[in-house]
Amino acid sequence: MLKNPRVWLDAATQIFFSLSLAFGGLIAFSSYNPKKNNCERDALVIGIINSITSLYASIPIFSILGFKATNNFLSCINSTVCFEQFYYFSNILDLTNVFDIGEKNITKENYGTWLQQLNRTDPERVSSLSLKACSLQSFLDLKPSEFLYLARTAHTCISVFSQSASGTGLAFMVFTEAVLEMPGSQVWAVLFFIMLFSLGLSSMFGNMEGVLTPLLDLKILPPWVPKEICTAGICLINFLMALIFTLASGNYWLEIFNGYVGSIPLLIVAFFEIIAVVCFYGINRFSDDIEVMTGRRPSAFWRVCWMGISPVMLLVVLVAYVIIQAQKDHTYQAWNPQHELFPKPEEKPYSSWVYSICVLLSAVPVVSIPLVALYTLFQRHKP
Repeated sequence: MLKNPRVWLDAATQIFFSLSLAFGGLIAFSSYNPKKNNCERDALVIGIINSITSLYASIPIFSILGFKATNNFLSCINSTVCFEQFYYFSNILDLTNVFDIGEKNITKENYGTWLQQLNRTDPERVSSLSLKACSLQSFLDLKPSEFLYLARTAHTCISVFSQSASGTGLAFMVFTEAVLEMPGSQVWAVLFFIMLFSLGLSSMFGNMEGVLTPLLDLKILPPWVPKEICTAGICLINFLMALIFTLASGNYWLEIFNGYVGSIPLLIVAFFEIIAVVCFYGINRFSDDIEVMTGRRPSAFWRVCWMGISPVMLLVVLVAYVIIQAQKDHTYQAWNPQHELFPKPEEKPYSSWVYSICVLLSAVPVVSIPLVALYTLFQRHKP
């Protein structure tokens, strides 16, 4: 798994989102710092606290995932879903009826032993049964699209919502299911969703500053327009653009945006930020500025990271990911009840016009880098 560049890209994206790197928010917030500010201490404290918080959050997350997957695994032994006829059948009931076994002879505990014995004595009759194969790993790997159909076909399948272990399902399904099992679940549910709303709202402050601050500093917006009106206008534009995620195809659009807007462009922006400071602005000038603020020059560790480790890692992950993506067909997972492997989602190739959108989404956030560079170069050589 560690050889897959996609894993490293997702890890980098998570860190970038968590620390608000390459978004412009930190640069905008730094403009409010006093001239004499220990930015080195701030960077270390924020990085350490973020890492500790992430590690701490992983404890309840994986505990809940393991608990729900185990419960679903045990319930799977007793029952299975027939998707073609929309009925809930029991593996144990099938075995007792076909082999004329007493009702209470086969239990959840000895189901595996009975199944092995019957497979040895009469494998043809066992293979003719529509027994669902229960796998603990399958409950850990299921995505939201794989169990939406389950919830619609049987009321007993509502608990399968907890099987989503990633993406939007982690917050809105797994944790919601866990909260409902707590004492005073109504209170905890309200507090949980208030927390989610607060986290999302507070995260947008940095993103908004990253957009609004350069527009005001570069005097792109008219000076007579109040800052509050500009902020409201940007929020309204983002709100209207986000309405696409509320459509029936919203989850597919979300996967496209998440895969091509919030990952590759961040690596490119971060890489060129480092290159601009180290190569064009100058590492010595940058060190002098830090010395003016903090009273001491950056240590050799910081200089090695800026000049070698960080840009090389970003470039390697980016190039490896682009090469691997260019060698394979891009597909998406779609619900298809007629699919032979249903309820597993069907892998379908993207349409040609979707490729254009993916390229556009990846290029728009970074197109300003060469444009501004060319504009600056032209202005310097302008007679």
